[in-house]
Amino acid sequence: MKFYHASNIEGLKKILPLSESKNKEDKDKVAYFTAVRICALSYLRDMEVNHVTIGVADDNVVECHEFFHDQLRTMYQGRSGYLYTCDNNGSITVAQTANIWSSKEPVDVVKTEYIDDVYDHIMREISAGNARLIRYESLSEETKQEYTVGMKNFILERNLLTVNSAQSRFWAKYYPEAWNMAKAENMDNYA
Repeated sequence: MKFYHASNIEGLKKILPLSESKNKEDKDKVAYFTAVRICALSYLRDMEVNHVTIGVADDNVVECHEFFHDQLRTMYQGRSGYLYTCDNNGSITVAQTANIWSSKEPVDVVKTEYIDDVYDHIMREISAGNARLIRYESLSEETKQEYTVGMKNFILERNLLTVNSAQSRFWAKYYPEAWNMAKAENMDNYA
Protein backbone atom coordinates (compact mmCIF):
# COMPACT_ATOMS: atom_id res chain seq x y z
CA MET A 1 0.00 0.00 0.00
CA LYS A 2 1.25 3.49 -0.89
CA PHE A 3 1.04 6.32 1.61
CA TYR A 4 1.14 10.07 1.05
CA HIS A 5 2.57 12.87 3.12
CA ALA A 6 2.27 16.52 2.06
CA SER A 7 4.68 19.28 2.99
CA ASN A 8 5.76 22.76 1.97
CA ILE A 9 9.36 21.58 2.46
CA GLU A 10 11.25 20.51 -0.65
CA GLY A 11 13.68 17.61 -0.90
CA LEU A 12 12.61 15.33 1.94
CA LYS A 13 14.22 11.88 1.72
CA LYS A 14 12.58 10.57 4.90
CA ILE A 15 9.39 11.57 6.67
CA LEU A 16 10.39 12.05 10.28
CA PRO A 17 8.14 11.68 13.33
CA LEU A 18 7.95 15.35 14.36
CA SER A 19 4.25 15.83 15.18
CA GLU A 20 2.43 15.48 18.46
CA SER A 21 0.34 12.34 18.61
CA LYS A 22 -3.42 12.90 18.54
CA ASN A 23 -3.57 10.17 21.17
CA LYS A 24 -3.11 12.26 24.33
CA GLU A 25 -1.80 9.25 26.26
CA ASP A 26 1.00 8.71 23.73
CA LYS A 27 3.93 11.07 24.34
CA ASP A 28 5.98 9.86 21.35
CA LYS A 29 6.28 12.05 18.25
CA VAL A 30 4.74 10.67 15.04
CA ALA A 31 4.64 11.30 11.30
CA TYR A 32 1.20 11.31 9.69
CA PHE A 33 0.20 9.73 6.38
CA THR A 34 -2.90 9.00 4.31
CA ALA A 35 -3.54 6.39 1.64
CA VAL A 36 -5.77 8.85 -0.28
CA ARG A 37 -4.01 11.37 -2.52
CA ILE A 38 -6.69 14.09 -2.34
CA CYS A 39 -6.65 13.95 1.47
CA ALA A 40 -2.89 14.53 1.41
CA LEU A 41 -3.38 17.47 -0.96
CA SER A 42 -5.66 19.12 1.61
CA TYR A 43 -2.67 19.44 3.96
CA LEU A 44 -0.99 21.86 1.56
CA ARG A 45 -2.92 24.70 3.14
CA ASP A 46 -2.24 27.81 5.15
CA MET A 47 -1.20 26.22 8.43
CA GLU A 48 -1.92 29.43 10.36
CA VAL A 49 -5.57 29.15 9.32
CA ASN A 50 -5.51 25.33 9.47
CA HIS A 51 -9.05 24.78 8.19
CA VAL A 52 -9.81 21.41 6.57
CA THR A 53 -13.09 20.38 4.97
CA ILE A 54 -11.92 17.29 3.10
CA GLY A 55 -12.51 13.95 4.76
CA VAL A 56 -13.95 10.49 4.41
CA ALA A 57 -17.74 10.12 4.69
CA ASP A 58 -19.55 7.25 6.40
CA ASP A 59 -19.80 5.43 3.05
CA ASN A 60 -15.96 5.57 2.69
CA VAL A 61 -16.12 8.13 -0.13
CA VAL A 62 -13.88 11.19 0.16
CA GLU A 63 -15.96 14.37 0.37
CA CYS A 64 -14.90 17.96 -0.13
CA HIS A 65 -17.32 20.24 1.72
CA GLU A 66 -17.59 23.94 1.07
CA PHE A 67 -18.81 25.93 4.06
CA PHE A 68 -18.75 29.23 2.16
CA HIS A 69 -18.98 30.20 -1.52
CA ASP A 70 -15.99 28.97 -3.56
CA GLN A 71 -14.14 27.72 -0.47
CA LEU A 72 -11.85 25.26 -2.25
CA ARG A 73 -10.68 27.91 -4.71
CA THR A 74 -10.19 30.45 -1.91
CA MET A 75 -8.14 28.09 0.23
CA TYR A 76 -6.08 26.21 -2.34
CA GLN A 77 -5.74 28.14 -5.62
CA GLY A 78 -2.16 29.29 -6.09
CA ARG A 79 -0.85 27.21 -3.18
CA SER A 80 2.01 24.86 -3.94
CA GLY A 81 4.03 22.22 -2.14
CA TYR A 82 5.28 18.67 -2.29
CA LEU A 83 3.47 15.37 -2.19
CA TYR A 84 5.67 12.57 -0.92
CA THR A 85 4.85 8.92 -1.60
CA CYS A 86 6.10 6.30 0.84
CA ASP A 87 5.88 2.53 1.14
CA ASN A 88 5.00 1.03 4.47
CA ASN A 89 8.25 -0.05 6.09
CA GLY A 90 6.27 -1.93 8.72
CA SER A 91 6.07 1.02 11.10
CA ILE A 92 3.02 2.77 9.59
CA THR A 93 -0.10 1.91 11.56
CA VAL A 94 -3.70 3.10 11.67
CA ALA A 95 -4.13 6.26 13.74
CA GLN A 96 -7.23 7.27 15.69
CA THR A 97 -8.73 9.41 12.90
CA ALA A 98 -10.38 7.82 9.84
CA ASN A 99 -8.02 7.47 6.88
CA ILE A 100 -5.04 8.74 8.87
CA TRP A 101 -2.00 6.57 9.51
CA SER A 102 1.05 7.28 11.63
CA SER A 103 4.58 6.12 12.28
CA LYS A 104 6.87 6.64 15.24
CA GLU A 105 9.83 5.75 13.00
CA PRO A 106 11.31 7.61 10.00
CA VAL A 107 9.79 6.46 6.69
CA ASP A 108 11.67 6.55 3.37
CA VAL A 109 10.28 8.65 0.52
CA VAL A 110 10.01 6.69 -2.75
CA LYS A 111 8.59 9.45 -4.94
CA THR A 112 8.28 13.25 -4.80
CA GLU A 113 5.71 15.24 -6.77
CA TYR A 114 5.76 19.02 -6.94
CA ILE A 115 2.21 20.37 -6.75
CA ASP A 116 2.16 23.71 -8.56
CA ASP A 117 -1.49 24.57 -7.80
CA VAL A 118 -3.25 22.56 -5.11
CA TYR A 119 -6.72 23.68 -6.23
CA ASP A 120 -6.10 22.40 -9.76
CA HIS A 121 -4.96 19.00 -8.44
CA ILE A 122 -7.95 18.74 -6.06
CA MET A 123 -10.35 19.52 -8.91
CA ARG A 124 -8.64 16.88 -11.09
CA GLU A 125 -9.20 14.30 -8.33
CA ILE A 126 -12.87 15.28 -8.13
CA SER A 127 -13.24 15.15 -11.94
CA ALA A 128 -11.65 11.68 -11.95
CA GLY A 129 -14.30 10.50 -9.48
CA ASN A 130 -11.88 10.10 -6.57
CA ALA A 131 -13.97 12.41 -4.38
CA ARG A 132 -17.30 14.15 -4.40
CA LEU A 133 -17.68 17.89 -4.02
CA ILE A 134 -20.48 19.36 -1.92
CA ARG A 135 -20.73 22.99 -2.99
CA TYR A 136 -21.97 25.57 -0.51
CA GLU A 137 -24.70 26.63 -2.95
CA SER A 138 -26.15 23.12 -2.98
CA LEU A 139 -26.73 23.06 0.79
CA SER A 140 -30.21 23.54 2.20
CA GLU A 141 -30.85 26.66 4.26
CA GLU A 142 -31.26 24.43 7.32
CA THR A 143 -27.81 22.85 6.76
CA LYS A 144 -26.24 26.28 6.19
CA GLN A 145 -27.73 27.46 9.47
CA GLU A 146 -26.44 24.36 11.29
CA TYR A 147 -22.96 25.04 9.91
CA THR A 148 -23.19 28.69 10.95
CA VAL A 149 -24.05 27.72 14.53
CA GLY A 150 -21.21 25.19 14.53
CA MET A 151 -18.79 27.83 13.23
CA LYS A 152 -20.01 30.30 15.88
CA ASN A 153 -19.28 27.72 18.56
CA PHE A 154 -15.80 27.11 17.11
CA ILE A 155 -15.06 30.86 17.17
CA LEU A 156 -16.11 31.07 20.83
CA GLU A 157 -14.31 27.87 21.90
CA ARG A 158 -11.04 29.04 20.32
CA ASN A 159 -11.45 32.61 21.67
CA LEU A 160 -10.92 33.94 18.15
CA LEU A 161 -12.77 37.17 18.98
CA THR A 162 -10.00 38.19 21.36
CA VAL A 163 -6.95 37.75 19.12
CA ASN A 164 -5.69 39.29 15.89
CA SER A 165 -4.31 36.28 14.04
CA ALA A 166 -4.44 34.78 10.55
CA GLN A 167 -7.05 32.33 11.83
CA SER A 168 -9.28 34.99 13.43
CA ARG A 169 -9.08 37.21 10.31
CA PHE A 170 -9.98 34.20 8.13
CA TRP A 171 -13.06 33.38 10.22
CA ALA A 172 -14.20 37.01 10.37
CA LYS A 173 -13.90 37.35 6.58
CA TYR A 174 -15.35 34.04 5.39
CA TYR A 175 -17.84 33.31 8.17
CA PRO A 176 -19.26 36.79 8.87
CA GLU A 177 -22.66 35.54 10.05
CA ALA A 178 -21.06 33.11 12.51
CA TRP A 179 -18.56 35.80 13.56
CA ASN A 180 -21.34 38.30 14.28
CA MET A 181 -23.37 35.67 16.15
CA ALA A 182 -20.29 34.91 18.28
CA LYS A 183 -19.75 38.60 18.98
CA ALA A 184 -23.39 39.03 20.00
CA GLU A 185 -23.30 35.97 22.25
CA ASN A 186 -20.01 37.10 23.77
CA MET A 187 -21.53 40.54 24.52
CA ASP A 188 -24.55 38.87 26.14
CA ASN A 189 -22.21 36.98 28.45
CA TYR A 190 -20.79 40.28 29.73
CA ALA A 191 -24.12 42.15 29.98
